[in-house]
Amino acid sequence: MRIWQAYKSTITQNCSGDSAQLHGLPYWSNKLFATMMIYLFPLFLIALVPGVYMSIISHLYTLAAFDIFIVVSITASVLLPGMSIKARKSWFIGLLYLLAVGLLYYLGWYGPGLLYLLALTFFCLLVFHGEHPFCTVYANAVICVSVGVCIHFNLLKNGISLQYTLGSWIAVSSNLIILCTVIAILLPMLFNGLQQSNNRFETAAQATSDTIWDWDIANDTIVYNYGMSHVFGHQLNEIRDVNKWLKNKLHPADLDLINKQIAKALKNGDTLLQLSYRFLCADGKYKHVFDRAFIVRDSATGTPIRVIGAMQDTTRQKEEEQWLRLTESALRYATDAVVIVEAEPNSSQQRKIVYVNEAFTYITGYSQWEVTDTFIDILWGANNPLPDTGEMIDTFEHNGPFEVEVINYKKNGERYWSSKSVSPVRDNTGKTTHWISIERDVTQLKDHVSAVEKQNIQLKEIAWTQAHIVRAPVARIMGLADLLSDHLDHNPDATELMKFITVSALELDDIVREIIKKSE
Repeated sequence: MRIWQAYKSTITQNCSGDSAQLHGLPYWSNKLFATMMIYLFPLFLIALVPGVYMSIISHLYTLAAFDIFIVVSITASVLLPGMSIKARKSWFIGLLYLLAVGLLYYLGWYGPGLLYLLALTFFCLLVFHGEHPFCTVYANAVICVSVGVCIHFNLLKNGISLQYTLGSWIAVSSNLIILCTVIAILLPMLFNGLQQSNNRFETAAQATSDTIWDWDIANDTIVYNYGMSHVFGHQLNEIRDVNKWLKNKLHPADLDLINKQIAKALKNGDTLLQLSYRFLCADGKYKHVFDRAFIVRDSATGTPIRVIGAMQDTTRQKEEEQWLRLTESALRYATDAVVIVEAEPNSSQQRKIVYVNEAFTYITGYSQWEVTDTFIDILWGANNPLPDTGEMIDTFEHNGPFEVEVINYKKNGERYWSSKSVSPVRDNTGKTTHWISIERDVTQLKDHVSAVEKQNIQLKEIAWTQAHIVRAPVARIMGLADLLSDHLDHNPDATELMKFITVSALELDDIVREIIKKSE
C-alpha cells in the first residue's frame, strides 16, 4: 500500500504541473494526464508480458524488442524528474503513435494499431484541452495515406500488406478518419462550453467578492475558487489534508462551535447552513467571514454528499460596526451636547435634526424623540428669532467648520448661551451630507465674565476718583512745604525736616500718578 501511495504521489507530482491554479481546462487536462498515466503504466507492464511472450513464440523478436522499448520509454516519460509537463505529454503521444504504426506494420488488423490511432485523438484532445484539435486527424490521415501507398506499390512484405487490398484499406482507414474528425469537432465544443461556464462562474464569484468552495464529503476533499488566494492569500495547491488544514485556519475560539453547527446540520437533514467565524489569512491576520452553504443530499437516502458554500469577507463590516458602537457610546455619554442635522435646508433655510445625544436632553430638556425630524430653530424659542440668523445661514453655505456663540432657549423657555463648534460631514464624493454640532452651555461662564467686566469698570472708576481726590491734598502739602522752606532757612533742623516732608510728598505724588495711569 505504501509503495502504491508513493507511486501515485510521484506520478501526480511529475505529471500534474506546478501551477497554483486549480481550475479551468489547463488544470483538468494536467489532472487527466496524471490520472491516465497512473493507471496506464501498470496496465502496459501487465500487457507487456503476454505480448513479448507471443512475439517470441511467433519468432517476431523485433516486435518483442519494440514492445519493451515502448514500455521503457513510457516509464522514462513518467518517472524522470526535471521535464516540463508539456514535454511529458508530447513524448507520451509520440510513443503511442510509434506503437500504433509498429502494431499496424507487424500485426495489421489482428493488432490494435487502428484502435490506438483512434484513441490518440481522444488522448490528445484530453491532455492538451482541445488545442489544435485537428492535428491528430491530419497525422492519422498521413499515416493512412502512407500505408495505402505502401499497399498499392507492395512496399511492405508482411503484416498489413498481406491482409488488405488498397480498396479494403481505403474503406477501413476512411472510417477511422471520419470518426477522428467527429471527435475533433465535438470534444472541443464540449471543452469550450465547460470553459465558458467556468468563466461565468468565476466572473460571478469575482463580482460578489465571495470565495466559493465545494466539499466532497465522501472523499473528504475540498476545492476553492480563486477567491481563496485573492481574498485570503492562500495558494490553492497548498490544501492537502482538509481537516488539518481547516483546523489550522479557523480561529481556536470558533473551531468547536463551527464543528458542532456543521455536524448538527448534516445530521438533522438541513439543506441550508450559515456560519460566522474568523479565518486565518496567509499574512497571519484573521478576517471575519460570513459563510452561506447549501447541503446536497442523496435523493433516495437523504445522506449528505456535498456541501457548496460561499465565504464572504465581512471584516470591514465588523470593524465598522465596532467603530459605530464605540462612536455611539462616546456620543451618548459625552458631557457636551451633540446635534446632527441634514445639510440640505428646506425653502425656509431650516435644517432637520437627525440625532441628539443624552447631554442635549440634559441641557435643553428636549428628549431625542421630541426633536428628531424637527428643525434646529426649535432652540431659538418662540417669538425669539436670532439676530444673526442670516449670518449663520451664510456660514453654512461656505461648507466649512466654524464656531459661534448664540442665545438658545430650553424647553421650559429658559434662556441660555450656547457655544457651538460646527463641522461638515462629507461623503466619498466630497459632498456635504450632514452637519455635526458640538454644543456647550456657557451661560455661567458668560455671566461670570460679564460680572468681572462690570467689576473692572467699577474698580477703574473708583481708582480714578480716589487717585484724583488724594492728589489734591498731596499737591497742597507740596506747596506748603515750599513756602515753609523759604521761612526756615536760618534753622538747620527745621530745614532738614522740611526736606523729608518734601521728598515724602513727591513720592506720594508719584504713587498717585501711577494709580491714575493704571486706571485709564
